[in-house]
Amino acid sequence: MQKKMLVFFLVVGLISIPSLANAQNNKESIQLYVNEKPTDIKLMTKSGTVYVPFREFIQLMGYQADYSVVDREISAKIGNSTFIFLPDDGYISGSGDYYELQRPGIQIDGKFYLPIRYAAWLTKHSVKYDQKSNTAWMLQYGYGQEKEILDLITTYDRAFTVKLLASDHIQRSYLTDSKITLPESEIPDRIYNVDITSITYESANQALLYVTYIHNNQVINDQHEVVFRIIKEDNQWKILQDRYLSSNTTLPEDIDKSVNIIKENFNDEQQSVLSDLRTYYRAYNQEDFDLTYKYTSPFDIARMNADTVDEWRTWEHITRASFEYGDTTYRISNERVVFLGEKQAVVHATLEWSYFSEKIEQNRSIYEALIYLDYANGHWNYSYDNDISANDEDTNRTLTEIHFPELDLESD
Repeated sequence: MQKKMLVFFLVVGLISIPSLANAQNNKESIQLYVNEKPTDIKLMTKSGTVYVPFREFIQLMGYQADYSVVDREISAKIGNSTFIFLPDDGYISGSGDYYELQRPGIQIDGKFYLPIRYAAWLTKHSVKYDQKSNTAWMLQYGYGQEKEILDLITTYDRAFTVKLLASDHIQRSYLTDSKITLPESEIPDRIYNVDITSITYESANQALLYVTYIHNNQVINDQHEVVFRIIKEDNQWKILQDRYLSSNTTLPEDIDKSVNIIKENFNDEQQSVLSDLRTYYRAYNQEDFDLTYKYTSPFDIARMNADTVDEWRTWEHITRASFEYGDTTYRISNERVVFLGEKQAVVHATLEWSYFSEKIEQNRSIYEALIYLDYANGHWNYSYDNDISANDEDTNRTLTEIHFPELDLESD
């Protein structure tokens, strides 16, 4: 019932647009453009409503339309749905639901005319009327939007900012953009590809996307899928909902070659990387705050502290609290340098992580990791590690359904 009411209000609301009401005194037929191309269809007005000859319009759109003299019904097959119009009663039925039309269709000289707003809604088009040129413009949902949408989801993945999120995004209220600009990665990209595997325009201003990202560089091959619902706000596409569907990471096939090249040509440098990394883990395991601080990336500490809202969330407070109230231990083995730059390095290793509280083991795990380091203050510093053995698949591949009945109305 709720879904019926939502569509009911959508259809009823479509006739209240002032831009089309202005056509009420028009004595000439109105030229119709579809996706910026002129058509031979002539529109007409009656009592301030613009009407379109329905059969001609539906056939122009590539769909089927028919009229039953006996039942006085007009039917249209649009995609996988069949809609039946009862012009005498002012109803539309489709997919088993019935929606009342505040202004039903009309018949003139044996032709059935439907208000252009309804026709546009049924065929997933937005519509505008230009009174000066006596022209109506219809655009298919998503027409000409491909580049802007691709730019949005690419920026979301590579250079995220809160500005990309819609005002109603569930996380926007507590996310902030970082005040610290981190150094660009020195790790060479090999492949970066964004593939919109499917897109469904739910209105002129809302779409559902399934996107696959492939990002392969010198140290890791990464492929992940994300589902987005996007919405147009202030004439810009924004992320309204998003959720990761799957992730898959593997090491490049030539990773051993990279390791050997580093050993042969930069053995002393790579030994310094491994030595400094071991120093970091030893300091952390021994709960040596000063030494842990010294061998932690100053860029990460600065970013965390700049973005925090109070002293309880600073790097210093969180690290001291973890040392005081728990006992976290990292054991590193099989470590090898897989990338060595001037300011960045990456180590491939096996990490064993355990957490004790009141001398009782709470959690323990062993995983294959890539550990990222920054060079600063004359030595290498731990930045973060990435568990490359954790590949996930979400079996629920849908987002919560959201309806915005008035979305089309805002653009006119």
